[in-house]
Amino acid sequence: MIAFDLGEKKHVYLEIISRKKQEFEVSEASYELIRMASRETEDSGTCLIEGHVLDTVISPQMVGRYVLKVTYSIADQILIENIDVQVSRYGKC
Repeated sequence: MIAFDLGEKKHVYLEIISRKKQEFEVSEASYELIRMASRETEDSGTCLIEGHVLDTVISPQMVGRYVLKVTYSIADQILIENIDVQVSRYGKC
């Protein structure tokens, strides 16, 4: 889980690692920031790809739980990582 205070804007980095220690290239990556209470997408866009690291900048607009859904492509595969995000008003979740 990643913790945010309301009003913060931060980079979220996702490092992709091959469990089989094989070489690979991430060809594209995108994200959706989904508010759990309404199941609606608050923000979406393209991730910056730096080798095997995906860089996303998000700024959740409301207090509560979110899911940061990162979708990326390696060769003929489309893979998805879901990251829990908790936004609080005064630093307490």
